[in-house]
Amino acid sequence: MQKLIHFAILLVFTACGSKPDYQEVMVNKTVKVFSQDYHDDAENYTFKWESPAGPSKIAVPFDLKNDMLIFSPELEGDYQIHLSITDISDDVIAEEMFYYRAIPETLEVAIAKLSSEMKTTVPSSTVKKPQKKTKAKKENINQSKARKKRNKSSKNTKNVHYTIQVAAWPSLEHARIDQLKLIEEGMDAYIQRHYRNKKDEVWYRVRIGNFNSKAKALVVQKQIESITHAKTWLDVLPSE
Repeated sequence: MQKLIHFAILLVFTACGSKPDYQEVMVNKTVKVFSQDYHDDAENYTFKWESPAGPSKIAVPFDLKNDMLIFSPELEGDYQIHLSITDISDDVIAEEMFYYRAIPETLEVAIAKLSSEMKTTVPSSTVKKPQKKTKAKKENINQSKARKKRNKSSKNTKNVHYTIQVAAWPSLEHARIDQLKLIEEGMDAYIQRHYRNKKDEVWYRVRIGNFNSKAKALVVQKQIESITHAKTWLDVLPSE
Protein backbone atom coordinates (compact mmCIF):
# COMPACT_ATOMS: atom_id res chain seq x y z
CA MET A 1 0.00 0.00 0.00
CA GLN A 2 2.84 2.36 0.87
CA LYS A 3 4.50 1.75 -2.51
CA LEU A 4 1.20 2.48 -4.33
CA ILE A 5 0.90 5.77 -2.45
CA HIS A 6 4.51 6.55 -3.39
CA PHE A 7 3.64 5.83 -7.04
CA ALA A 8 0.60 8.16 -6.90
CA ILE A 9 2.68 10.96 -5.42
CA LEU A 10 5.25 10.45 -8.17
CA LEU A 11 2.53 10.86 -10.85
CA VAL A 12 1.23 14.05 -9.24
CA PHE A 13 4.75 15.41 -8.96
CA THR A 14 5.40 14.75 -12.66
CA ALA A 15 2.06 16.20 -13.74
CA CYS A 16 2.83 19.48 -11.99
CA GLY A 17 5.64 20.13 -14.45
CA SER A 18 8.49 19.97 -11.97
CA LYS A 19 11.89 19.58 -13.53
CA PRO A 20 13.46 16.13 -13.10
CA ASP A 21 16.63 15.78 -11.06
CA TYR A 22 19.39 14.59 -13.39
CA GLN A 23 22.23 12.53 -11.95
CA GLU A 24 25.59 13.35 -13.51
CA VAL A 25 27.59 10.46 -14.97
CA MET A 26 30.76 10.29 -17.05
CA VAL A 27 30.74 9.63 -20.78
CA ASN A 28 31.79 6.06 -21.69
CA LYS A 29 31.45 4.94 -18.07
CA THR A 30 29.19 2.04 -17.07
CA VAL A 31 25.93 3.05 -15.41
CA LYS A 32 23.86 0.49 -13.48
CA VAL A 33 20.18 1.40 -13.17
CA PHE A 34 17.80 -0.36 -10.76
CA SER A 35 14.84 0.35 -8.50
CA GLN A 36 15.84 1.19 -4.95
CA ASP A 37 12.45 0.09 -3.57
CA TYR A 38 12.25 -3.31 -5.29
CA HIS A 39 15.90 -4.36 -5.70
CA ASP A 40 16.21 -6.38 -2.48
CA ASP A 41 13.25 -8.69 -3.26
CA ALA A 42 13.51 -8.53 -7.07
CA GLU A 43 12.70 -12.24 -7.47
CA ASN A 44 9.04 -11.48 -6.65
CA TYR A 45 8.57 -9.00 -9.50
CA THR A 46 9.07 -8.57 -13.25
CA PHE A 47 11.00 -5.54 -14.49
CA LYS A 48 10.03 -4.19 -17.92
CA TRP A 49 12.57 -1.68 -19.22
CA GLU A 50 12.26 0.65 -22.17
CA SER A 51 15.31 1.51 -24.27
CA PRO A 52 17.21 4.53 -22.88
CA ALA A 53 16.30 7.76 -24.68
CA GLY A 54 19.51 9.67 -25.36
CA PRO A 55 20.48 13.06 -26.83
CA SER A 56 20.43 11.69 -30.40
CA LYS A 57 18.05 9.57 -32.48
CA ILE A 58 20.57 6.73 -32.49
CA ALA A 59 19.55 3.80 -30.26
CA VAL A 60 21.50 3.56 -27.01
CA PRO A 61 23.02 0.08 -26.49
CA PHE A 62 22.14 -1.53 -23.16
CA ASP A 63 22.16 -4.86 -21.35
CA LEU A 64 19.71 -6.39 -18.90
CA LYS A 65 20.91 -8.41 -15.93
CA ASN A 66 18.24 -9.62 -13.52
CA ASP A 67 16.41 -6.46 -12.34
CA MET A 68 19.15 -4.13 -13.58
CA LEU A 69 19.69 -2.14 -16.79
CA ILE A 70 23.30 -1.42 -17.71
CA PHE A 71 24.44 1.12 -20.30
CA SER A 72 27.39 3.37 -21.14
CA PRO A 73 26.54 6.85 -22.52
CA GLU A 74 28.69 7.50 -25.58
CA LEU A 75 27.54 11.10 -26.11
CA GLU A 76 27.23 14.08 -23.81
CA GLY A 77 23.67 15.04 -22.91
CA ASP A 78 20.55 13.88 -21.12
CA TYR A 79 19.31 10.29 -20.90
CA GLN A 80 15.89 9.11 -19.72
CA ILE A 81 14.93 5.54 -18.84
CA HIS A 82 11.43 4.25 -18.10
CA LEU A 83 10.73 1.18 -15.96
CA SER A 84 7.45 -0.66 -15.28
CA ILE A 85 7.30 -3.16 -12.42
CA THR A 86 4.68 -5.92 -12.34
CA ASP A 87 3.83 -8.50 -9.70
CA ILE A 88 3.27 -12.23 -10.08
CA SER A 89 -0.21 -11.56 -11.56
CA ASP A 90 1.35 -9.26 -14.21
CA ASP A 91 -0.38 -6.22 -12.71
CA VAL A 92 1.63 -2.98 -12.84
CA ILE A 93 2.40 -1.95 -9.27
CA ALA A 94 4.93 0.80 -9.93
CA GLU A 95 6.52 2.89 -12.66
CA GLU A 96 9.77 4.78 -12.38
CA MET A 97 11.76 7.25 -14.46
CA PHE A 98 15.54 7.58 -14.25
CA TYR A 99 17.36 10.71 -15.43
CA TYR A 100 21.07 10.90 -16.19
CA ARG A 101 23.25 13.69 -17.59
CA ALA A 102 26.41 12.47 -19.30
CA ILE A 103 29.32 14.88 -18.95
CA PRO A 104 32.92 14.63 -20.21
CA GLU A 105 35.58 13.31 -17.87
CA THR A 106 37.26 16.41 -16.47
CA LEU A 107 40.96 16.83 -15.78
CA GLU A 108 40.26 17.00 -12.03
CA VAL A 109 38.50 13.63 -12.15
CA ALA A 110 41.35 12.05 -14.12
CA ILE A 111 43.95 13.38 -11.63
CA ALA A 112 41.91 12.14 -8.65
CA LYS A 113 41.60 8.69 -10.24
CA LEU A 114 45.34 8.52 -10.93
CA SER A 115 46.10 9.62 -7.37
CA SER A 116 43.80 6.90 -5.99
CA GLU A 117 45.49 4.23 -8.11
CA MET A 118 48.95 5.37 -6.97
CA LYS A 119 47.93 5.12 -3.31
CA THR A 120 46.88 1.51 -3.72
CA THR A 121 50.34 0.60 -5.09
CA VAL A 122 52.77 -0.07 -2.24
CA PRO A 123 56.52 0.20 -3.07
CA SER A 124 58.38 -3.05 -2.55
CA SER A 125 60.87 -1.36 -0.22
CA THR A 126 58.10 -0.54 2.28
CA VAL A 127 56.73 -4.07 2.50
CA LYS A 128 57.60 -5.61 5.84
CA LYS A 129 58.70 -9.21 5.92
CA PRO A 130 56.67 -11.39 8.29
CA GLN A 131 58.50 -12.25 11.49
CA LYS A 132 59.14 -15.87 12.31
CA LYS A 133 56.83 -17.25 14.99
CA THR A 134 58.21 -19.24 17.84
CA LYS A 135 57.02 -22.78 18.49
CA ALA A 136 55.09 -21.72 21.59
CA LYS A 137 53.28 -18.97 19.70
CA LYS A 138 52.34 -21.37 16.91
CA GLU A 139 50.88 -23.84 19.40
CA ASN A 140 48.83 -21.11 21.11
CA ILE A 141 47.48 -19.90 17.76
CA ASN A 142 46.56 -23.44 16.67
CA GLN A 143 44.77 -24.09 19.97
CA SER A 144 42.85 -20.81 19.66
CA LYS A 145 41.76 -21.67 16.11
CA ALA A 146 40.64 -25.13 17.21
CA ARG A 147 38.52 -23.67 20.03
CA LYS A 148 36.87 -21.18 17.69
CA LYS A 149 36.14 -23.93 15.18
CA ARG A 150 34.53 -26.13 17.86
CA ASN A 151 32.44 -23.25 19.22
CA LYS A 152 31.28 -22.29 15.75
CA SER A 153 30.39 -25.89 14.89
CA SER A 154 28.44 -26.31 18.13
CA LYS A 155 26.54 -23.06 17.56
CA ASN A 156 25.63 -23.94 13.97
CA THR A 157 24.37 -27.37 15.00
CA LYS A 158 21.93 -25.84 17.47
CA ASN A 159 20.66 -23.11 15.14
CA VAL A 160 19.90 -24.96 11.92
CA HIS A 161 16.77 -24.52 9.83
CA TYR A 162 15.58 -26.62 6.91
CA THR A 163 13.71 -25.83 3.72
CA ILE A 164 12.32 -28.03 0.95
CA GLN A 165 13.63 -27.14 -2.49
CA VAL A 166 11.35 -28.20 -5.33
CA ALA A 167 13.28 -26.80 -8.29
CA ALA A 168 15.95 -24.32 -9.40
CA TRP A 169 15.89 -22.33 -12.64
CA PRO A 170 18.17 -19.80 -14.36
CA SER A 171 14.96 -18.10 -15.55
CA LEU A 172 12.64 -16.24 -13.17
CA GLU A 173 9.67 -16.96 -15.47
CA HIS A 174 10.16 -20.75 -15.18
CA ALA A 175 10.52 -20.47 -11.41
CA ARG A 176 7.26 -18.52 -11.16
CA ILE A 177 5.40 -21.15 -13.16
CA ASP A 178 6.47 -23.78 -10.61
CA GLN A 179 5.62 -21.42 -7.75
CA LEU A 180 2.09 -20.80 -9.04
CA LYS A 181 1.45 -24.54 -9.50
CA LEU A 182 2.47 -25.19 -5.89
CA ILE A 183 0.34 -22.30 -4.61
CA GLU A 184 -2.66 -23.75 -6.49
CA GLU A 185 -2.05 -26.99 -4.57
CA GLY A 186 -2.33 -25.02 -1.33
CA MET A 187 1.41 -24.82 -0.60
CA ASP A 188 3.15 -21.68 0.64
CA ALA A 189 5.84 -21.66 -2.06
CA TYR A 190 8.36 -18.86 -2.43
CA ILE A 191 11.31 -17.98 -4.68
CA GLN A 192 14.83 -17.38 -3.43
CA ARG A 193 17.44 -15.69 -5.59
CA HIS A 194 20.85 -17.39 -5.53
CA TYR A 195 24.04 -15.97 -7.01
CA ARG A 196 26.69 -18.38 -8.32
CA ASN A 197 30.07 -16.73 -7.95
CA LYS A 198 32.08 -19.13 -10.11
CA LYS A 199 29.83 -18.77 -13.17
CA ASP A 200 28.60 -15.22 -12.43
CA GLU A 201 25.01 -16.40 -12.77
CA VAL A 202 21.77 -15.87 -10.87
CA TRP A 203 19.46 -18.85 -10.32
CA TYR A 204 16.00 -18.86 -8.79
CA ARG A 205 15.14 -21.54 -6.25
CA VAL A 206 11.53 -22.62 -5.70
CA ARG A 207 11.18 -23.55 -2.04
CA ILE A 208 8.62 -24.39 0.63
CA GLY A 209 8.83 -23.82 4.36
CA ASN A 210 11.41 -22.97 6.98
CA PHE A 211 11.61 -25.76 9.59
CA ASN A 212 13.66 -25.88 12.79
CA SER A 213 13.10 -29.65 12.99
CA LYS A 214 14.54 -32.02 10.40
CA ALA A 215 12.00 -34.72 11.28
CA LYS A 216 9.08 -32.37 10.60
CA ALA A 217 10.69 -31.18 7.35
CA LEU A 218 11.03 -34.80 6.15
CA VAL A 219 7.35 -35.49 6.85
CA VAL A 220 6.27 -32.43 4.85
CA GLN A 221 8.73 -33.34 2.08
CA LYS A 222 7.06 -36.74 1.62
CA GLN A 223 3.64 -35.07 1.48
CA ILE A 224 4.82 -32.64 -1.21
CA GLU A 225 6.36 -35.41 -3.32
CA SER A 226 3.14 -37.45 -3.11
CA ILE A 227 1.18 -34.47 -4.46
CA THR A 228 3.61 -33.22 -7.12
CA HIS A 229 5.00 -36.65 -8.11
CA ALA A 230 8.40 -34.96 -8.36
CA LYS A 231 11.65 -35.47 -6.48
CA THR A 232 12.55 -32.71 -4.01
CA TRP A 233 15.50 -32.25 -1.68
CA LEU A 234 16.12 -30.88 1.77
CA ASP A 235 18.43 -27.91 2.17
CA VAL A 236 20.06 -26.66 5.35
CA LEU A 237 19.69 -22.98 6.26
CA PRO A 238 21.91 -21.89 9.15
CA SER A 239 20.14 -19.25 11.22
CA GLU A 240 21.50 -15.72 11.06
